[in-house]
Amino acid sequence: MWTKFHRSYLTDGCWSPARPAVFFTSRMDGCLDVWDYMFKQNDPTLSLQVCDEALNCLRIQDSGSLLACGSHSGNVTLLELSESLSQQQRNEKASVTQIFERETKREKILESRYREMKLKERAKSQQEDRAPEEDGENPEELVAEADKNFWFTVEQEKIGIEKKEKAAEQ
Repeated sequence: MWTKFHRSYLTDGCWSPARPAVFFTSRMDGCLDVWDYMFKQNDPTLSLQVCDEALNCLRIQDSGSLLACGSHSGNVTLLELSESLSQQQRNEKASVTQIFERETKREKILESRYREMKLKERAKSQQEDRAPEEDGENPEELVAEADKNFWFTVEQEKIGIEKKEKAAEQ
């Protein structure tokens, strides 16, 4: 899960104590973003311009119905959240757990694919590094090997001819 690029830096964030699928982020441009994974996963459900200066911190009440936003100049804005953001929905906790487990598995699969690709690239580069060494063997060694093979073949031919001559004499 990831978000789209935004020019303004995030300054703080907190999870809702009442709703496992809801969290809040504050930005340098004074906006508060409300994220609800049960509704949208890649975009904020709600973006609210709280003030014209940077929001530096967020604190949410234990019951999850009040949210305090602190600005750069020290101003605090207290927001009352609607029931849909402060009361847990049916099966929400199980659904959020499934979402995060699925994302964890996806991340592991992507990491293993990345490692596999790196290993393939490394093996390919090592083969390419070895190939010039094999092709570029010392010419003297190649001549010596060819000479050795030639004389071995000549000796085998001589032995074959001698056997034929002995067989013809008998």
